[in-house]
Parts: sequence; structure tokens; C-alpha cells
Amino acid sequence: MALIKYHRNDTVASDPVNITLSNKKLKILRPDLYGIRGVSKRKIREIIEEHIFYGDSQPAIVISLKPLLVAAYSDELDCIAMLSYPESFVIDYFLEEKTKLITINTYTSNPPYQKDLIIGQNQLNNWYGFHPIIAEFVSEDIEKIQSRKEMVNEDNWDYVYKLGIEYAKKNPNVWRDGRPMFSKVSAL
Repeated sequence: MALIKYHRNDTVASDPVNITLSNKKLKILRPDLYGIRGVSKRKIREIIEEHIFYGDSQPAIVISLKPLLVAAYSDELDCIAMLSYPESFVIDYFLEEKTKLITINTYTSNPPYQKDLIIGQNQLNNWYGFHPIIAEFVSEDIEKIQSRKEMVNEDNWDYVYKLGIEYAKKNPNVWRDGRPMFSKVSAL
């Protein structure tokens, strides 16, 4: 196993996709991480690079276009985190309601549970929260991402969509900023 610099070395993702970071795409989401050089900006980009390479890939699905909301699933917690993105992404990424995406997750081991999560009955009791990053919005490794999507069966896509709709009804106007590093912060 490779030495992981910023994330835990004692855990391994069940479904890593090992995608690489597109600075072009990240710069659209996080222009603050570019420009005048700085150690902290470089470190944050390295953390994101490591996250999307080693993290756990799971299904994510578009729930709404206005606002643009994506339900990012965690099988570890059997729940979704609702993420918001700029509405310009609808055109940029040819999104529609129910567009299938992939989230790359890392997890939080410290209690309590993140308050915006509705933990499901099939959770695995290993983690208390998660940090989702939507693969398509930060990587150009489209073949790897598409291959992972094809591994998800239709029932799982339907389940994630159902969780997203239920969440939106139960928690209207409650969502996380979907940008990397911000998306780990609970919406409540």
C-alpha cells in the first residue's frame, strides 16, 4: 500500500477509483486555491488529490437543477449528503434530474454524527460523517469514472435518488457547499 500523507494509512477504501486531479476543473470550483503561491494552497490541493485517488467511490445523483443539488451517497453510513453547486454546471456538464455521478468519500471517525446526515439502518458503525467530492467535477479521468458507474446496479441508483428526494422534503433548503474541503462541513 502506498504511503498516504494526509489521510489515515490504517484504513482502505472498498471501492477506490484512483482518479487524478484536474487543476483546470478544480480551479473552476476553488479559484482561491490558485494564483499567488502559498504552502497552504498547495497543501489543500494535495489533500484533494489524495482524497480522490484513495477515497471510497459511491453513487451520487442529481436531485434538482434549480438549485443544482446532488445527493452523494455513503454506504458506510447508509445516507446521503446533499451538495449544492453553481447552476452553470447544469450546462457545463449536461446535467438533468437523475443524472448519475460518482462521489469519492473520505470519512470522519470522531463523534458525534454530522448533524445534517440521516443515518440509515444499514450503516456499518465505523464512521460519524463523510467528506464527499464529486468525481466528474474535479477529474478528467472519464473512462475510470464511467467504468465505476457501470458497476452500480440500477436498484442502488434508485435508492440514492429516493434518499435524496426524502432528504429534500425533510430538510428543505438545507445542503452543503459542494466544493472540495467545504463539502465535509455539516449543513446544520
